[in-house]
Amino acid sequence: MSIISDAPIAENLIDDAKKARPAWVEFFASITRGDVGTTWTPVITGLTSVGTPVISGVYYQNQGFTDWAVKIVPGTDTSSTSGVTSIALPFGVINDAPCFAVTGFTGAIGVINAAAKLAYLPTWTSITSPVTITGRVKN
Repeated sequence: MSIISDAPIAENLIDDAKKARPAWVEFFASITRGDVGTTWTPVITGLTSVGTPVISGVYYQNQGFTDWAVKIVPGTDTSSTSGVTSIALPFGVINDAPCFAVTGFTGAIGVINAAAKLAYLPTWTSITSPVTITGRVKN
């Protein structure tokens, strides 16, 4: 006894790149794209800056986790003090977790306090290049 299945759906759809693709291909491609992200303007307490920094943030929620990133582009330079400088997170957090600050080839670890929904940044002094802070939390 053999089992014969129907061929994949032949109907074409237009994908994000404006190309016609079989509907089944677009369906599976959309699964891997996941959440397109939610932008927010982070509130950072205790950040010392010379000049006005440009601060932006985005987070992605998928499968019970939130991945997030904040970018700080200094006006002239920025400084942070561990345990003092913090970012208020706009989403739920179940467990404490690490967060990471990276600039160029240098990185440092901060902590996320779930009860306060705050990411405490590590210490850095007079950084003139952009700083990216990123983390992953259970929500």
